[in-house]
Amino acid sequence: MTASRIPVLIVGAGLAGLAAAVLLGWRNIPCVLVERRPSTSRHPRARGVNLRSLELLRGVPGLEDDLRLASPADPGDFAIAIAESVSGRVFKTLLAPGAFDTRQLSPAAVCHAGQDRIEPILLRHARDLGADIRFATELVSVEQNAGGIEALLRDRASGQETRIAAEYLVAADGNRSPVRKSLGIDIEGRGTLSHNISILFQAERLGGVVKRQDFTLYYLQNRDFTGAFVSTDNPTIGQVSIEYDPRQETAESYDTGRCAQVVRAALGAPALELTILDAMPWEMSAQVARRMHEGRIFLAGDAAHTMPPTGGLGGQTAIQDAADLAWKLALVLKGQAGADLLATYQAERHPVAAMTVARQTANYVERMRSDRTDLADPDVEADYLSVAMGYRYRSAAVIADDADDGEATESPFHPTGRPGTRLAHVPVSRNGRRISTQDLVGRGFVLLAGAKGAAWSEATARVAARSGVDVAAYRLGADLIDSSDAIRARTGLPEQGAVLVRPDGFIAWRAKAAEGDPSARLDEVFGRILCRNPSPGTRAK
Repeated sequence: MTASRIPVLIVGAGLAGLAAAVLLGWRNIPCVLVERRPSTSRHPRARGVNLRSLELLRGVPGLEDDLRLASPADPGDFAIAIAESVSGRVFKTLLAPGAFDTRQLSPAAVCHAGQDRIEPILLRHARDLGADIRFATELVSVEQNAGGIEALLRDRASGQETRIAAEYLVAADGNRSPVRKSLGIDIEGRGTLSHNISILFQAERLGGVVKRQDFTLYYLQNRDFTGAFVSTDNPTIGQVSIEYDPRQETAESYDTGRCAQVVRAALGAPALELTILDAMPWEMSAQVARRMHEGRIFLAGDAAHTMPPTGGLGGQTAIQDAADLAWKLALVLKGQAGADLLATYQAERHPVAAMTVARQTANYVERMRSDRTDLADPDVEADYLSVAMGYRYRSAAVIADDADDGEATESPFHPTGRPGTRLAHVPVSRNGRRISTQDLVGRGFVLLAGAKGAAWSEATARVAARSGVDVAAYRLGADLIDSSDAIRARTGLPEQGAVLVRPDGFIAWRAKAAEGDPSARLDEVFGRILCRNPSPGTRAK
């Protein structure tokens, strides 16, 4: 056996693991990613990358363009309906193509590609950025101590074992996560909601049934079955998933002939000629790990939370877990932040995961199983978009102000600029070029100063030089031209104030006026949000 030491070991090459590898590599943090499967997913599985996830990924050169090109459907070509079958009676249209203009919310454009296309793109970018990706490699065992992680890996083809040491481990190893189980971390929630068969099929005349060529999703409520149909990036290939009762039948009973019958019934096309490409059993569940980290090990994606796919936020939550971890790990590993910063991962991501699981479960009842009164939750956040884009963080990495109303979300249509909220998208001019405030967010921090806040801008340069932390400062009316005055309206930024934005685009702190010595105040702010003064009992060792 050979031994080596790396900053971060990632287990699992799904959306969470690959996104973590990309975002760590982009920040010049070496990592090794191991995946027991021989390749990325061959099944579309989770579809799309939403606006918030793209905002977190788009700083990586070329990644946003590659994701946009992965699907032939335009961002606005998205239809969702509840129906008896694809060609049958429509009970309710949830979203019509072109009905929602996302440009008012974000400079990003939704990507509708399936996971089978998204994962290879993330894989290529991760490798280009220096990540060491090893497929057909399994984690045999892992131990952690005060000095780091000790892991034993095995090549599944040759059987060769390798011992590897790491500072930290990101466990993105799926809903049955061996790492989570080895840590003894329990999961909480509704558990398994249903058993399902997902069927991938090809039909040359599928276009005669599915009239639109955009991204189409049907939730199917039929007297004979409950399920869903989703189009793919290939107009002749579709995906149908239906529920089955394991007390009455098995997944193995869905042979090629049975699957073909199911697809025809779901489409409402009994004579359609088709070929079954793949059939995969899966369980729909709603649960969250009690803890999302233990010492130097962090759970991400399905290892930390699973939810019904009704709403498409499972994959997004996975990507957003990775984004939260990546910038924090990078700063800690570079010695620019205290280890306590990593403890804020639990404080920030766990409430978001729980809220998202609850919203997706409510969607499942509303869109597919109105009979499941046992799943009713009167406290669920009603506004889907606020859950998807308007979730708020409260942790040691956020300095709240007196405007904090205690709400878990805010509407992306009515941003406030309160600490812990996402920086609003506002079109501005910089050096004569039209950009978004989101275009200012990148590897480091961003300070936005009011028109009369030159002292904050000047202090930022001094603090950055002393601390080594990457901080860029922009002043309204000088560095940024906002003729509509929308920035002040959407961030609550006074003329003499300032707003500090984290590398993930969340507002960390807001000053409503000049506060004595700006340099001293910024030193204090960075000391707090980067957890440079350890607090007993909070450190992620």
